[in-house]
Amino acid sequence: TFSVSFVKVLSKEVKTFKVPTSVTYNGVSYQVVSIGKKAFMGCEKLKKISIGSNVKTINDKAFYSCSVLKSITIPSSVTKIGKEAFAKCKKLSSIKIKSNNLTAGKIGKNAFKGIKSNATFKVPKKKMKAYKAMLKKKGVGKKAKFKKL
Repeated sequence: TFSVSFVKVLSKEVKTFKVPTSVTYNGVSYQVVSIGKKAFMGCEKLKKISIGSNVKTINDKAFYSCSVLKSITIPSSVTKIGKEAFAKCKKLSSIKIKSNNLTAGKIGKNAFKGIKSNATFKVPKKKMKAYKAMLKKKGVGKKAKFKKL
């Protein structure tokens, strides 16, 4: 199978967006396996994002400074979140992480720095303790709440 990365949104004025599971070009289907560096950076009107189920990597600063983004669901396919991927998303208050495959080495520095201080993270039950410790080292504030999926 072929794969591609979602590189960049065409307009910073976008309000909602769906990163597809796959795209077809010249009759060939490609799985969308990553969101590129700075792909949505500075999209200050982006309120809602949905990420396709084939995405494995959310790269550095992918959603940096998306100041009105309130919630995100990270699909179970994701194995890596880059540096400052969600940094300065100051209204981001609801983060659902379906993936069981994240490790400290696969979450970049300050990945969640500058999000809402009392944000709620919903994580897989068996990863609760590990994710809580790991995410606090990656920029999540002390007031953040963690709940089981």
